[in-house]
Amino acid sequence: MSQIKEDLICEIIRLSQANLLDKKCANMSCEAQEEVAVDWIRKNAADYRVGYHSRLDAYSASKLGEILKDLSKTGKELSDILADIETSSV
Repeated sequence: MSQIKEDLICEIIRLSQANLLDKKCANMSCEAQEEVAVDWIRKNAADYRVGYHSRLDAYSASKLGEILKDLSKTGKELSDILADIETSSV
């Protein structure tokens, strides 16, 4: 895998996790947000990263760029973006 593609996948996963945590913590105090985020990262981040890395590896670098752009613009989580892609390709 090229370094560019690897970097895109890492950034997509990072941004998706950030979007997910933003939604989970939207109406919480700062202290509660931090506690929820740290707890989620401790329990889920590694599995999230591994699971999505293998799925994203199947996409071209240009498609990964589109996915990153969608995540940035919409604030969606990766499962939503991939579901939209898979639905539209059927």
